[in-house]
Amino acid sequence: MVRKLGAMLAGFGMVAVCLAVNAADDKSPSTKEIMKAVSSKEGFCGKCVAAAKGEKWEDAQKFAKQLVECAAALPKNKCPKGDAESWAKLTKEYAEQAAAISKAAEAKDAKEFGAAVKTFTSSCKACHDAHKGGKK
Repeated sequence: MVRKLGAMLAGFGMVAVCLAVNAADDKSPSTKEIMKAVSSKEGFCGKCVAAAKGEKWEDAQKFAKQLVECAAALPKNKCPKGDAESWAKLTKEYAEQAAAISKAAEAKDAKEFGAAVKTFTSSCKACHDAHKGGKK
């Protein structure tokens, strides 16, 4: 029970971080906040994948929309390390890949959804190598 409550509160925190992006005068969430909200089993991508595997498409669609909001905020952040042009290109692609996940979830297309998730998650290494120093 305590675990579920903790996970629920963490989920609300992730939603709040990424929804702040949509407020006109609010500062965008940091890259670290976005990555925390998106990554891991408890992040929007993991929750979206779990929902789709269970054929809970409405839940997958909800998490995919939140994933898109977070991914769309990433290009607004300053390049932490490396070339700014590379950052702009890679973060734009990341946002487009998140949108592809959302589109597949909306269509309830498991095959396209799986392909979109694979593309999305495989993009991490290139960006981390160029702008973070690789996964640690």
